[in-house]
Amino acid sequence: MKLLLDSHTLLWAIYAPPMLTDRVRELLADKDNELVISHAVLWEILNKVGRGKLLLAGTSVAGTMQRIDELGVTFLPIDRSLILSAASLPHHHSDPFDRMVIAQAIANNIPVLTRDDEFYKYDIQGIWQ
Repeated sequence: MKLLLDSHTLLWAIYAPPMLTDRVRELLADKDNELVISHAVLWEILNKVGRGKLLLAGTSVAGTMQRIDELGVTFLPIDRSLILSAASLPHHHSDPFDRMVIAQAIANNIPVLTRDDEFYKYDIQGIWQ
């Protein structure tokens, strides 16, 4: 099964696995699942790391990218149609990075691993518990 990771899920997967639920840890560890990360999430996280806004021990852009690559993820690109879709979503969620993840989840029918309650206001399948 394809699984789209929200930014906090990705960060906890690489830096703080105990923050994840048992179910999410199992899904991430299952080699039959394809882990997918939006370019929006990648951009958001690496931007925060590069600006020193993500204060985790040993974080650097290169180090964070290496940890992401070690997860064996597939990256989900952003195109014009997705930008238009994200812009057209109801404004339940104000974060533009999260709105893009939601648009990608809808467009690709991929469940999202997220604990963000705002995601569940959209027509997506979210998994956390």
